Amino acid sequence: MNTTVRLQLRQERLLGSNSQDYYPWAGWIIRTINLCLGVVSFAALTSLILQYGFYLSEGFIASLNRIDLVVVQFYLWQFVLKTALSRSKWKFLSRRWFEAGLALLILFETALIIRFVGIDLVSRYFVDVNVTAITEVYIGLAQILIILNIITEGIKYNTKVASLRFHPSQTLLLSFLIVILAGTGLLMLPRATPGNISMNFLDALFTATSATCVTGLAVVDTGTYFTTFGQIIILGLIQIGGLGLMTLSSFLAIFFGQGVGIRERVVLHQMMNIERIGSITSLLRSAVLITLGIEAAGAVVLMFLWADQGWTIGQLAYRSVFHSISAFCNAGFSTFSASMVPFRNDPGVLLCISALVVLGGLGFMVLMDLTGTVKNMRSSRRYKLSIQTRMVLIISTILTFGGFAVLLLLDNSNEGFLRILTAFFNSVTARSGGFNTVDMASLNIPSALILIMLMFIGASPGSTGGGIKTTTLGVLWASIISIITGQNRIIIFKRRLPFLVLNRALVVFAFSVMFLAIVIFLLSITENARGIDIVFEAVSAFGTVGLSRGLTPYLSVAGKIVIVVSMFIGRLGALTLAFAITASNEQPAKRIEYPSESVMIG
Repeated sequence: MNTTVRLQLRQERLLGSNSQDYYPWAGWIIRTINLCLGVVSFAALTSLILQYGFYLSEGFIASLNRIDLVVVQFYLWQFVLKTALSRSKWKFLSRRWFEAGLALLILFETALIIRFVGIDLVSRYFVDVNVTAITEVYIGLAQILIILNIITEGIKYNTKVASLRFHPSQTLLLSFLIVILAGTGLLMLPRATPGNISMNFLDALFTATSATCVTGLAVVDTGTYFTTFGQIIILGLIQIGGLGLMTLSSFLAIFFGQGVGIRERVVLHQMMNIERIGSITSLLRSAVLITLGIEAAGAVVLMFLWADQGWTIGQLAYRSVFHSISAFCNAGFSTFSASMVPFRNDPGVLLCISALVVLGGLGFMVLMDLTGTVKNMRSSRRYKLSIQTRMVLIISTILTFGGFAVLLLLDNSNEGFLRILTAFFNSVTARSGGFNTVDMASLNIPSALILIMLMFIGASPGSTGGGIKTTTLGVLWASIISIITGQNRIIIFKRRLPFLVLNRALVVFAFSVMFLAIVIFLLSITENARGIDIVFEAVSAFGTVGLSRGLTPYLSVAGKIVIVVSMFIGRLGALTLAFAITASNEQPAKRIEYPSESVMIG
């Protein structure tokens, strides 16, 4: 970290990020407002969880609706008071344009209520429980405004999390744990599942971990076991897990005009492995917008392809959006009980899903690099792809079409065009996609072994997929070639790679092999299943793929815990986990040289 960054961090710590916004004498007022705002936001969030997560009586719901309207008014007047206490009103409003817009919407809603209901009925509404003057439209609008206000207030905690003296790897681990635990609690709400029976803790934890770690393994059928509310929770966890909580919250901070502090920039700089800390904002914006753009395009294409299914417009839009996000995030969750089996003969649907899986597995840096190439081609500028982009594209192409060719030769259960389509889709989805068009248990052993190899390699760095990553394979292969040819350097595309990259690749590979060996050993003790099924399950969980040969729904309690840990570690990655564990114990390098001595290898 350079001196300029250290000085900026010190200035933020001493002065605060908003110290210049208000008059000096108004400090205690602002602190009091913020304290009350925290309490009110907690009450509002509790009210929403109670209304949408539990089965309540009409009288209790009516009371919560009144609380919602009071909360909305509090949001309005605390913002008005803050504006009045600000030194520069126009600068304050321009920096908080989204909050100002929400305040105007609240004023507009208040005016509508008074205009169409009357001030007398509105005042009686908060006193007489029998008065139902406020319609569901106003209540619904108020709840939407509450959610938007909670989001704007919630992203402020992004700065507080970043200000904690954690290593970026520890921050990433902590953010995933927070999302998983929050998702577990939400999935245990009665309304997340049909009827009044809520999900047990372990199954909810398994599902939340699988969704957040974009794996797709499920102990229950997503389409039938969960209500729409429960499925939306899963979809939210998938999107957050695919982008990352820090990435998403920092983008929202930029979008809502709150900006990203130097501490968040430092964390994201190390998380995203970006050379220049000053380019964080533009790269962050590009990554999220590319993600949302591809997901939106995928949803539109799926809507056209599924237009003849006889679904309502709402069902068509919802299922298209769900599968587009799930495919791009390489999550593998589906609202269809048989995943993509009903569409195994539909090349349009399978190619669309395959394209989303491939794009999501390339990595955000590669997608942005390719986007820059297209822009420069249009302007006739010369633009050269980075080494990582070229490695990812070449290795991904070899794995996809190489896996396709081998699976096509090994397939003994399909014929003709269906055989080609099945082999191609399996080759794509095995590299962290998680969707399936055939029963994995029906595949022969050689085909299952090919899928295990593809799952182990996985997607690319900085992507929504798992595995040891394509670049790890590329670096290891290049080092093997260098050793065989007698070179003492690793050369890729006429560029020399530092040995630090090779060391990290070796750590990732060795850790992955050893960890998988432990997981397979533990599952062989806890589960009564065939060896190939256990190995397939273990690699699928660690590679965050989500394919299964039918073992997942029948896992024992101990087996579920093992798979949960495997999915979590597989999503974080070996290096992230190692840095998170050892960061607090880092010691300064000692300039000591020891005598060398050789050992026999091979």
